[in-house]
Amino acid sequence: MWVDIIIPAYNPGKELVDAIRSCMHQTYKKFSVTVVDDHSSIDVQKLLWDFPSVKYIRNDRNLGPGGARNVGIKASESDYISFLDADDIMHEDKLKLSTAALSRGEGVGMVCGNYKIMVDRKVLQGPFYKLPININHRLLMRQNFVASGSVTVMRSVFDEVGFFDETFWIAEDYDMWIRISEKYNIEYLHKILYYYSVVPEGSSLTQRSDI
Repeated sequence: MWVDIIIPAYNPGKELVDAIRSCMHQTYKKFSVTVVDDHSSIDVQKLLWDFPSVKYIRNDRNLGPGGARNVGIKASESDYISFLDADDIMHEDKLKLSTAALSRGEGVGMVCGNYKIMVDRKVLQGPFYKLPININHRLLMRQNFVASGSVTVMRSVFDEVGFFDETFWIAEDYDMWIRISEKYNIEYLHKILYYYSVVPEGSSLTQRSDI
């Protein structure tokens, strides 16, 4: 089964190069990478020069994270969609573990898993979740236990539940996981699937006080 890795990017730094490189090091080889440039004011293509196989899409206006992911999903014809943010790192076995879980069937439409936090790209903390989680709709209605960089979804799921709500500029992913959980099983893998980058007082949407 083929996987499209979608990376939304808005004025990314050199961390985007590290993110793409982590994709290229996947042990599962049936994949492609799409970078969706969300109308950046910098030359994002310049960061992609060493990766000629990466598909580049530039939005003609800034759509936000949900809208940028939607552009990548709509451009995909693959069996599975996997998400990664432009400053995060994908574990080399993420696609191998995720595709295996999805191929087992049993009504599973989405796979997610554990992760580690990188602070200032230097300090690597321990696994975020200490114990396995049985993720379902009831649990998600209480709290978001899904880290977006750990997610891989069957492409056909979006045909049924719809795309990310572009009116949300934060928690748009949480909204999506809830909608998926209403119709499909979500399988949590108690494995490290990616590394989430945190820069104290950074400018990412999830760290801004004005949103």
